[in-house]
Amino acid sequence: MYHAKRKGGLGLHAGSKRVCLRADDAESDSGEADLEEVGQVFLGLSATGKSTLTAHGLWLDDPEEATMLQDDVCALLPDGTVAGSEGNGLYVKTIGLDDDEQPALYRAVTDESAVLENVDVADDGSVDFDSDRHTSNGRAVIERDELTSAGEDIDLGGVDQVFFITRNPTMPPVTKLSPEEAAAAFMLGESIQTSAGDPSKAGESIRVVGTNPFIIGSKGEEGNRFRDLVANLDVDCFVINTGHLGDGAKDIEVEHSVTILREIARGTVEWTDDEATGLTVPSEVPGMDVSEFAVADHVENLDEQLATLRTERRTHLDTFEDLADEIRDAVY
Repeated sequence: MYHAKRKGGLGLHAGSKRVCLRADDAESDSGEADLEEVGQVFLGLSATGKSTLTAHGLWLDDPEEATMLQDDVCALLPDGTVAGSEGNGLYVKTIGLDDDEQPALYRAVTDESAVLENVDVADDGSVDFDSDRHTSNGRAVIERDELTSAGEDIDLGGVDQVFFITRNPTMPPVTKLSPEEAAAAFMLGESIQTSAGDPSKAGESIRVVGTNPFIIGSKGEEGNRFRDLVANLDVDCFVINTGHLGDGAKDIEVEHSVTILREIARGTVEWTDDEATGLTVPSEVPGMDVSEFAVADHVENLDEQLATLRTERRTHLDTFEDLADEIRDAVY
């Protein structure tokens, strides 16, 4: 990460993937479908869904494909490439791992080559990823070759979209950000504490700049550089909620997040300004009824909660002396 900053880039606690999609059903001279590449990067704290979303195949049909390149540490460079760091294996969270929703990860974690930690394993070798008998902080080291969605290469040729993963219950399933808003989101690093971080504080709100506990140097300058990079590279940025709305009455399932990621990659999502939250949210997502996820329908005392949240966010950003004023003023 330090080396990346010396080169004018930024080290990230993030996953990266390459999505190859049909180019408007066009075909090349050879009769084969032309594919367009979309580079996606995911920033999130442990156990918020970073590995799940990075490794997911997005339910694409051949010849389209989604390929995981990195899961944890990479570097966004000034030319838009994202350099990887993990060549042979991955370290993933296992609690709640589901074969139906995360088949690629599940197969890799249950392969005989996997090393499990804090996981409930029966005498016959069967595993129970829903059990917290030992702790809810279950982990696994898996071999990259056993993850079918992982590519042979670890570097992303170009980033087009950055997603901040949150579990803030007042945030919609996804919201689109300006470069300044994206830098504010980077500085806020908002989520809910999980057992993967501090089990004694699981469920509490938490803020970690860049969702990255490994930052060296000024955090304000880190945010300024992130803003400059995504603005110069014309990268689209989003906050994606992988938790629930309100007090848990409306869950945002993996299938919903995956549908959103796929359609954002395709460029088929229609956007609108939401009066209730002041955010840019989808008005239409193919394959998903987004009207079911209106924040105002699921969060009680929304205006009061949002006012408190914005005050807390501004107070938090004011603690970073080097942060640019336009980023402070972009609190959403």
